[in-house]
Parts: sequence; C-alpha cells; structure tokens
Amino acid sequence: MTEAKSRKKGGQREGAFSPEANKRKIGDDSDKQSASNKKRALKHERQSRRKHADVVVASKELWNKLRLKSNSKDDIAEMMRELMQLLRGKFAQVAMQHDASRVVQAAIQFGTTDQRAEIVKELEGDTMAELAKVQYAHFVILKCIKYCAKDIACVKVITKSLKGQIAKLAVHSVGARVVELLFGTFSPKSTSLLKLELYGPQFALFSSGKFSNANSNQPTLQKLLRDQPDKRDVAIEHTLDIVNKGIEKGLFGFAYFQELIHEYFNVATPNEIRSIASSLVDHSIHLLSTRPGALVVAGCVTYGTQKDRKRIMRSLKGYTRSSLLHRDAYIAVLRLVDVTDDTVLVKKSVLNELQVNPDENEEGMQGNRSPILDLALSETGSKLFLMLLLDDIKIRHRYFDPAELEVLQPNPTIVEGGEEVPTSKKAFSVRREELLQFMKNVLTELCIRHAGELLRSIPGSKVLREVFRMFPSSDLALAVVEACSDSLKLTSTSNDGMGEDSNLSLFEHPVGHLALKHVILDESRTASVQSDVTLSKLLLEKFKGSLMQIASSNRGAFVVGALVKVKFIEEHVVSELKMAEPEISKLAKGKGRAGYEALLH
Repeated sequence: MTEAKSRKKGGQREGAFSPEANKRKIGDDSDKQSASNKKRALKHERQSRRKHADVVVASKELWNKLRLKSNSKDDIAEMMRELMQLLRGKFAQVAMQHDASRVVQAAIQFGTTDQRAEIVKELEGDTMAELAKVQYAHFVILKCIKYCAKDIACVKVITKSLKGQIAKLAVHSVGARVVELLFGTFSPKSTSLLKLELYGPQFALFSSGKFSNANSNQPTLQKLLRDQPDKRDVAIEHTLDIVNKGIEKGLFGFAYFQELIHEYFNVATPNEIRSIASSLVDHSIHLLSTRPGALVVAGCVTYGTQKDRKRIMRSLKGYTRSSLLHRDAYIAVLRLVDVTDDTVLVKKSVLNELQVNPDENEEGMQGNRSPILDLALSETGSKLFLMLLLDDIKIRHRYFDPAELEVLQPNPTIVEGGEEVPTSKKAFSVRREELLQFMKNVLTELCIRHAGELLRSIPGSKVLREVFRMFPSSDLALAVVEACSDSLKLTSTSNDGMGEDSNLSLFEHPVGHLALKHVILDESRTASVQSDVTLSKLLLEKFKGSLMQIASSNRGAFVVGALVKVKFIEEHVVSELKMAEPEISKLAKGKGRAGYEALLH
C-alpha cells in the first residue's frame, strides 16, 4: 500500500505525460508570448508619444526603399520629393532620434544640391553645434560636411554655425569626429578662422591681419606667436589645456589632434616637451599615422627620459619594419636609434626584428632572400642603414634632406639647475659603432646576395656604396663584378628593343652606372696599390681587352672614366683606351657624348 502510494506520488512528481503538466507548459508559452507582445506594444506606445511620431514612421518606410541599390534616378528623385515634404521644418528634431537620424543622413546623401542646401540651412546655428555632440545625430553633420564640401554657400553656413564651438568639439568624444572631417575635407581657406579657436579665444574673437584675409594660408601657432610674441604665454597655456584634455579622452588617432600637439612642440621649450612626453609615449604607434604625429614621437624621443624611450620601443614592438617603410613614421624610428643610450635594448627591440625575414613562412623564400632587402630598396627604410654607416655626422646631408636633418640634430639638451644637460650620455660615435657592428653581417650578406638588384635601385645603390666603403671585401667586390658580367649577358640574350631599364646592363642603367662610378671613385680615394683585392682591379681583370664593350654607351664611358682615376690601374686602362681612340673620337661627335668627351680628356 505504501509502495503504491509512493509510486503514485513519484509519477505525479515526474509529470512527463500528465495532462495537467501539459496544460501548464502551454500556459507558460502563452505567458511568454503575451510578455513579448506586451513589450512590443509598450515600445510602440512609447514611440507614438515622441514628437513627430507619424512623420518618423512614414519617413523610415521611405528610407527603407530609398537605400536600395536597384533604384533608378527617377525613383530616387520621387522618393526624395516625398521625404522632403515629410521632414521639412522637422530635420533637427528628427535627427536627434536614434532610429530616425539615418533618415536625415539618407536625405543628405541622395538629395540634390538644392535639397542639401535646404537641409543645411534648417540646421544652421546652435542646432548644428548641438547635433555635433550627440552620438547618433553627429552622423548627420558628417554627411553635411562630406556631401556639401563643393557647395560654397553650404560651407559658409556650416563654418559659421560651428564658429565659437571648435575648442569644445575638439576635445569632445563625439564632436572630435566632426572636427576631424571638417579640417580634412574643407579647404584651409574655409577653416582658417575656426582653427584660430584652438589657440585661444583672443585669436578667434579679435582675428585680424593676415589670418582674417580670405586668401590666407592655414594659421599655425608658430606663425601667430611670431607676429604676436606678447601673447605667447596665453596661447601656449590654452593650447596645452586642449592637448591635455585630448590626451585624457584618448584622441591620439585624430590627425587634427596630432597636428595640434606638433604645433605645441614647435613653440615649447625642451623642458616643456619633456614634461608632457610621458603622457604621449605609450600611444606612439597611433601617432605615427601622420607626419606631424611622427614628429611628435621624434620630439618625445629627443627630449624624453631614457624611460620614455623604452616605453616608445615597447609601443612599437612588432611594427618596426612597417614603420620604417611608412612614408612618415620612419623618422621617429631613426631618431629612436640615433639618441638611445641603451644600445643593447635597441638591438633587442628594434634591430633584431629587422633580421627576421618577413617572408620566411612562404615556401621557398627562406634562406634565399635577405631579411632587410625590402628596407634597403625603400626610400625611407634605407635611411636607417645609411645613418649607421656614415661615420661622420657632418656628411649626413649627402643622403638626408633638410627636414630630416632638423629632426636628427646632434646632441640635444635640456636645462637642469640652470645648466644645459645632454639628453644622451653616451657619445654618438660609440652608440653608432655598437649598433653598426651588430648589423655588419646582415648588411654585407645583403650586398653580396643582391648586388645587381641594389645597383639598379637609387636607395639600394646608396646602401651598397656605403657598405662597400665601410666594409670592403673580396666577396663583395666579386659579387658586384659578377652582377655586371651577368647583366651584359642578359642584355645580349634578351634585347627586345623595348629600351626598358630592366633589360639594360648595369653599365648602361641610369642608376647602375652612377652607382658603379661612385663606388670606384670612393675606392680611388681610399684604396692603395698594396690592396689585395679591389673592385677596380677585379673589373679590369674581368673586362681587360674589352673595355670598349663597357664604353659602348655614353653611360658606360663614365664608368670607364672612373677607372682611369684609380692610380694603380690607370696605366693599364689608358693604354687600352688609346688603341680605341679613333672609335671614341667618332662616338664623341654624336648625341649624348659627355662620357666620351671625358674619356678623351
């Protein structure tokens, strides 16, 4: 009896096939359904109480049709007419609603010039500045800037509406996007007065002189202080305040913000730069996206502490190669290598990364290609090797332009206790020698493996020239001679008359012949008769009796002319050329004869 009751109770507890349990289950589903319906109904009721609710619903239906890619021009025009009728006079209020902002954006995107102008006119004034700060509404202002940039009237309305608000928008987490697109899209002529607000209200309110002129260039803090030196303290304080707020908001990726920091660095003292550097160095990788940002990082490296430099290396970890290949970022890496005392850390964090072949995971590439070939052939990446190879800092102008030399100025100092103190304690020559010895093997292997490729490249030929000057060797000289010989064979077998540089021998190549000439001339100034193996000797041995094959072109004649200037082989070269003097005289009478004239004299 007890067992039966127990089984009965157990069956009731399980309830797997109980009708009552099934009823409860169906009831639960209906409860869930009704709860979902209640939530949906509540949402619709809440939306219906919003301002212009009916207009928003109708405009969203139009928007769903308007954004279809299959629409014809006539379809778009008709829908835009309907949309403008619905939203006319209500654009600002609708743009504030998170689910309707996209409708106004579509109206600007698909509208005609007149329709866009009407929308911009309706948003004119303080409304535009308020929209620029709202998460969803600011996209409307971005569309206005993007699609109305060619309409002068709209540009004037937008800049006038945002006047007096730029300093606030520039450090606003949402408004910063508007400022970025504004300065990046509109011409400097249109935004010059707005940019003055970043330097202080006194410049914006009482703007006069050259910056109030409609034809003026974009103002900078340095230009302003040059004309108004009495306002230096106020302008720097205001600019620094905006920079500090931007740092707190993490605006490092915005180009206008990077430019503002750079302008501050241009007028700040080394000590002022050092005081702010610690707030910037951890974000170096973001700053390197633009030239001003890269110069900011270079400034932090120059005047920052040793700890700041280590933090910059940490930020760039894994990005050294790509930074050196970047058109702007490379200058910061050069400065980092140039002034950092801890050469062991530089080797570990910067140079080690370069000695790993980026293609080593590709089948058949490992072991055949130098890991630094792409850098040596790059206009920017090759500058690192050239900086290390030049033993005299005074001859950097040979390979570096004035802007780069300004960044790479030697012996930077800061003021401590009323005295100037260098930011680097170790001597430049010692730092350079330690790093160069670390790179010696990989540089010589590069030139031996890829002599022909380097000689045909302007940056590569510069690297090969300096490597040959610093580390002359028989292997390297032989590699150059073999490259020259192979290029002559290639020319004779694949001359298709196209005149492409790749089909020319190194002696005829526009870059290659100059590279050979400079290497030979460098050797003529340093090598001696006692030198066992020189490029000049090997070239003479290889092409003895057929020097006129080299001099068969005007460019090749310059290479042979360089061989004449090498004292210990001059006699052999001249004697062979004398036998071909009639031929050279004949060639000197034709076009492009400068090389032959040099040989005759």
